[in-house]
Amino acid sequence: MNKIFKSIVVALLLVIFPATTLAAGWVADFSFDADAAYDDNFLMNDAEQETWVYSLKPEASLIYLTPVIKSELEARLALKRYSEFDQFDSEDPAFKWENSYKRERSTWSLDFGYSENSQRDAAEQDTGQFDSNTLVETTFVEPGVVFRVTEKDDLGLSLGYTERDYDADDFSDNENETVGVNWQHKVDEVLSTTANISVSQYSADRPNVNSNETDYEKITAGFIYKYSASMSINGSAGYFQSDSQKRIISGPVVVIVDSENTGVLLNLGMNYSQEKNDWSFNLSRNLYPSSQGDVEERDSVGVGFEHRFTARSSSGINVSWYNTNSEVEDRESINITPYYHYRITEKLKLQTSYVFRSFDRQLGGEVESNRVKMGLRYSF
Repeated sequence: MNKIFKSIVVALLLVIFPATTLAAGWVADFSFDADAAYDDNFLMNDAEQETWVYSLKPEASLIYLTPVIKSELEARLALKRYSEFDQFDSEDPAFKWENSYKRERSTWSLDFGYSENSQRDAAEQDTGQFDSNTLVETTFVEPGVVFRVTEKDDLGLSLGYTERDYDADDFSDNENETVGVNWQHKVDEVLSTTANISVSQYSADRPNVNSNETDYEKITAGFIYKYSASMSINGSAGYFQSDSQKRIISGPVVVIVDSENTGVLLNLGMNYSQEKNDWSFNLSRNLYPSSQGDVEERDSVGVGFEHRFTARSSSGINVSWYNTNSEVEDRESINITPYYHYRITEKLKLQTSYVFRSFDRQLGGEVESNRVKMGLRYSF
């Protein structure tokens, strides 16, 4: 799969980048976030330990747009400091470049990016290890093409490659490669049907502990329903199958464990916009390639609501729930985040939020934390 994947990526680069390198004007946008937060249980342990968190986040974006080409480059740097845990201080860079090129009956795309993050920032959704200061480097490449087969049918081919490398041995370096085929049929002006088939290969290695290779396939069928200009609903259901081989290293002994798994996939989403209110809802059952060397099953529910009081002020709430079925340890997390934003001037915005977190480990029990944050965002 590696050779095929790299060959197609090179071909897409040759198609897309001669066009994007033509002399043209780029539109630049810059912003700067500065905020302070208080967390009463930073490590999410039974013995609560508090800290202040200070962060600065400069961001920049460049956008180039013509009737046939769109290219958008985003870059940011997140500097974080902790009053009681300076071992977690970090400077995390990231960039993402998204490109698309429209031809008469096809649209080609190539997205890629790189980021550095503290692994604990993803602990709620990933492993639940909030006390790790391990850093993870993530690189991804996602080329694709969509062909207009008929006036009502689109056929798409997508590729995906993600690599995560950790600077410590408490997580498994891993790679995930995916080839997908997607079909979309326009039934009428408001309803479309979809079908998707993907084949993936996940490999992970944790030195002197274990290594794992998992092949998994997913098949789904769904719909996109645009009820009105302000409301859309989408959904899909399907099936997955995975085959895994894990090599467990214990001193001079290597134990090989083969396993197979099957299950149901599900996704249901809704977005609804009114004059002063925005609503969103998502329900999902899917697979997640984790940092522990396994492809795990995850259920999630997300609900969002925002109300605009005036052109300057708005308030809302986001609620999320995750339940992960893992060979290492099942876990469940809940986040409740009410917030309030106020635009002080055309370029300066006040952002405040409160975050309640609950995390339930199968073996370690349930822990909670509260975080209050206030900050300013300045757009140049």
